[in-house]
Amino acid sequence: MSRKALNMLLSSAMMLVAFVFLFKSRDEGIIPTHVPLARFPVQVGEWSGVQVPLSHKEKAILNADGYASVIYTRRAGEPPLQFFSAYYDHQTPEKNIHSPQNCLPSSGWVILHSNTVKLPLYGKSRPPVRVNYDVIQKGLETQVVLYWYQERGRIFPNEYWGRYYLIKDALLLHRTDGALVRVSMPFSGRAKLALRTETKFIQHVMPLLSSYIPGRIGEGSEPRQKVSKNIPFSPDFREGFS
Repeated sequence: MSRKALNMLLSSAMMLVAFVFLFKSRDEGIIPTHVPLARFPVQVGEWSGVQVPLSHKEKAILNADGYASVIYTRRAGEPPLQFFSAYYDHQTPEKNIHSPQNCLPSSGWVILHSNTVKLPLYGKSRPPVRVNYDVIQKGLETQVVLYWYQERGRIFPNEYWGRYYLIKDALLLHRTDGALVRVSMPFSGRAKLALRTETKFIQHVMPLLSSYIPGRIGEGSEPRQKVSKNIPFSPDFREGFS
């Protein structure tokens, strides 16, 4: 069995366990009130945006409860960047967050580089945040992609940790809601310049996200970054990229 097939099987098995816990509880937890992603602002800091709706086919594949897809520009001559987020109220085996590691290749993109990186997404007010970092290519176009998972008050880059948290929170909180957040930007020179621009943009976005992606009840609005050192991980667990 290939590593990809093994990872998919492991991921599906972990998700199935979470839903068994949730089904047996017969009780859904309370999701904090939040603003629909469809109302995500088109003005973010210096960037002005235009909403780009998904096609009917894309929405059917995504199968999300809400999403935001906005193309932002800052100044003439600078490449635009895309903000995308998909939110799910209640994840099931048929309806759950899609990993860009699977979606990008199926859309014709070649992943040239994949890693995790720590970035100052909250500026100097908080520790750096670990997110996924990809450099992708389709034809003559190359892009830098940053993405992470934001679920029930946590931010993390690895989808397999997400399965663990899904099981834990389905059992303890009776919740499986969560979102994917992705920012991408084309570049023709140095990838570091695109990375720097995206980081600055995300620093404006982070204070807004807690209004659109629900965290934990009774806690502050800022998501936590907490990882248990005793969690078993898949062979694909990666320490260090976007």
